[in-house]
Amino acid sequence: MKYTDEEFEQLEHEERDLTDEAIAAMILLLTSSRNELKKELSDFYQRYGKDGVVTYAEARKWVSEKDHRRRLTVLIYFLHDSFQKTLSNISPTFEGMVKDIIGKETKFFDVEVDVDKLTYMEWGTDEANWLDRLDDNVSLWEYNIASDLKRSLLKRENIDKVLERIDKRFDSIERVIYKLTLTESTAVGSLARREIFNELGVTKYRYYAMEDERTCEVCGELHGMTFPISAYEIGVTASPMHPHCRCFEIPIIN
Repeated sequence: MKYTDEEFEQLEHEERDLTDEAIAAMILLLTSSRNELKKELSDFYQRYGKDGVVTYAEARKWVSEKDHRRRLTVLIYFLHDSFQKTLSNISPTFEGMVKDIIGKETKFFDVEVDVDKLTYMEWGTDEANWLDRLDDNVSLWEYNIASDLKRSLLKRENIDKVLERIDKRFDSIERVIYKLTLTESTAVGSLARREIFNELGVTKYRYYAMEDERTCEVCGELHGMTFPISAYEIGVTASPMHPHCRCFEIPIIN
């Protein structure tokens, strides 16, 4: 079967729509996490603070003599539980996007592949999959916010300043989600296409770059180049070449 470049571009646009929908859903979940955390911090400062300030010494007092858990420890536990909840809420949306993209690829080429294997297939120099990277990022977000909070207490910052820092952190988290999701969606499409090419007996493929003002120099130079299927390697001869990469591979069918 012959395919046109326009058909591949349309497929790419449909997969990008799936990605955008997933990003929007995950941003909503992050907004909910942000609001819950800000409420918990506001309650903490109102309960233990004076004039909007909680001292580090006050934050470290016992919550109860029974279990000797300090107030700050309880708050840090809340942070951990909150981010684990965020991870468990976001993961199904991310996984659904990944499987939908694989489904788009298999329907387009009319080829069956092992969806479960592809869903969690590792790629990149770190040999990780999307869930590994999402988990790593959530752990980093938790650490950064916990560190921000401790510094704020030591500096005796007002609750308004603390909440401002939280907003900045979550703005950064949303940008990370955006970049991660776009990059992983391109990767899963590329991984699925490699499996499909093997199933179809494709021996060569062509690199296709979206040529516009956002096309990077690396992808622009690769546009139109052909490679043997044995050389198919993400980041070298297959997309994504970099975060936010929008390129894809086209089979050469005689």
